[in-house]
Order: sequence, then C-alpha cells, then structure tokens
Amino acid sequence: MNVQRQDRPQPSSTDQRKFRPAVKITAVLLAVVAALALAEVSLRFVPGFTAPLTPVYPKPEIKGLYSEEELRTDLPRFTERQGGNCIEIRHDFHWDPRFGFASKKLNKECAKRLFAAHEKSVVLLGGSAMENVQAPNYLTSIDTYAFGDDKSFASLNLAESGARHSNMLSRFLYEVVELHPTYVVFLDGFNEFNAVRYGGEPDDDFYWTAGVKDRVHHPLLFLRDKLVESSRVLQLMAVSTGFIGSARLVRDKVDLHLVEQAADYYVRTRGYTEAICKAYAITCVFILQPVSLLEKSPAKAVAQINQADLARFPFDAEVYRTGYDEILKKAGDKVLDASRLFEGHDLAYFDVVHFNKRGSKLVGDYIRSALK
Repeated sequence: MNVQRQDRPQPSSTDQRKFRPAVKITAVLLAVVAALALAEVSLRFVPGFTAPLTPVYPKPEIKGLYSEEELRTDLPRFTERQGGNCIEIRHDFHWDPRFGFASKKLNKECAKRLFAAHEKSVVLLGGSAMENVQAPNYLTSIDTYAFGDDKSFASLNLAESGARHSNMLSRFLYEVVELHPTYVVFLDGFNEFNAVRYGGEPDDDFYWTAGVKDRVHHPLLFLRDKLVESSRVLQLMAVSTGFIGSARLVRDKVDLHLVEQAADYYVRTRGYTEAICKAYAITCVFILQPVSLLEKSPAKAVAQINQADLARFPFDAEVYRTGYDEILKKAGDKVLDASRLFEGHDLAYFDVVHFNKRGSKLVGDYIRSALK
C-alpha cells in the first residue's frame, strides 16, 4: 500500500519579504558588534590606551637589589615597634568622613601604650610614597631605614594612598594629636596636584575628584564613568567628542593657574598644621617628596620612566615644576626640599613618584637626619 507523503508547507513570497528587513537589521547589528569588539581589542595595543587608570607597580626583583628575605610577603608590613599591633590594614575601599580614603584603622589606646613605652615617638603622614606599600615587608620600609636601628624610637605610619596635606591634617587632628608624639613627619607634594590633573578643583581631595563625588551626588554618572573606564572604545569616543567629562579620563592639558591655586592651598594648610604642632609642643617636619620629573639630569632608567608618564600625562613636567616652585617660593624654609633627592641614582624609582628599596633608604635616611 502506498503512503502518500504530505509535503511541508513552504513560506510564501509575502512571508519571505517580511523577514528580509529583520535579517538585514540583525546582520548590521552583528557587524557593528564585531567591529566594536575588534576596535576594543586593537586599542588595547595602542600606546596611550594600554596604561591602567590606577598604577600597577612592577615586582621589585631588580637583580641583586633585594635578598630573598627582603622579598618575603609573609613577613609583616610593620614590626611591633612600628605599630604592627596597633594598625589594621583594610584592603577594600573604606572612606572616613573626616580625612577621606582610609585603608588603615588605628587602635589609639594601643598606640598610646606603644608611645608611652619608648623615649621618642614619631608619626609618618603623607600619600602613597610615604605609605610605601611597594616594600614587600618591613625589612626595606621607610620606617625601618629611618628608625629601625634605634630602639628608643617607636613609630606609626598612617600615610594613605592619594592623600594630600589637607587629608593628613584632618587625620592629625583626629588621631595623632592625642597620642602626643615627639615628632610628626609629613611627606607632601605629588598629591597636591592630583585633583587638578583629573579635572577637579584645586582644593579637592583626589578620591573625591576621581569618583566619590559622583558616587554621592550623581550615582548614574558614577556608573557611566565605570563603564567608560572599562572600555577603550568608549574612552576614545569620550576624549574625541568631549561629551563625557569624567575624572577617569586622561586630560591633554591642565590650567596652570589651577596648579598655582593648589600650591597656595597647600601653603595655607601647612601653616595651619604648623600652628597646631606648636600649640601641642610637637616637632613637625614638612618635606617635599621626590618626583622624577623634576630631575635636571635624569639617568637612563629615570628618563624612560618619565617618558612613559608623559605619554599619558603630557602636562605633568610643567605641572610639578610650576607647583613645586610656587610652594617653595611661598613656604620658604618652612618646607624641606627633597624633590631631587634621587638625582644620580639610576635604580630608585618604580614610577615618577614611587620607589624601591634604594629610594626607601634615601627617604628614610633623609627623614632621620631632619629630626633634630
């Protein structure tokens, strides 16, 4: 018996015409997505788009510079005499309402006992250079080079990444004054101009400029900026059109009048700090930190570091020359100038402001000699 096979119904020409626009639109969308993906990958290999928005420090295994012991990451950041039992290091983003970004939580009662048990005490304040997280452990830290061989000293390093002097003044008032230290050392300079470099106001906190302000006042803009930060294509579109004024985007120029205003703000706040130090009989020392861009005759490695920075921030050399000159002109001998402390030392910097073991020793020795 023959079974009659029923053919499947074929789409009519009318149905085919209905699908043609949808197919074309889908094809266009796929082509756009493919082009954007290709552009995203390509831009990650283009100079100027490969640098991350936050610094990534190279490993410090410079041949012959560090011993195996000095590279151990299982050793603590601070010894007991350096407040290791009094400071909790927090690795997530923490914001203090008084002084801004705060990775360190201080146990003040512990710190008071530490200082009371030693003849002399010192607190180190400043930004990421003074924070010195580039040291793998306490063996090559600024604290150790400055005071490690003198058991009469107890020290606390309360410096924070991104902090400028006004941030540390607030921390000084809230946490340090009541400890009654013998000395307080401020390592200042680089971060005084960070907000301006990212399009902020001359007296603004860096992290406030770089995202906290939008997170608080304009949450949707903050999310937009995070999206732009994650994409090289969106960064290029934002820079070329100027439509997105995100602080996460690199500028190609900075108004030097704003740099001068930022320097003036530092001079004023440093003066306030000095008055408080005198009122509480604390010897305070103010040091302008080394910046490789300010070296007059940079060694080969330093020149390469400067070139890499200027490829991303073409205005940096002018910013820091102008800013430091303004500070030194108005603060005079109230500030110690260590801006060219590393001049002639080829292997001291990791980048234009952070340093390795050699730099830590130079800074530590400088701080120790400044305490009279």
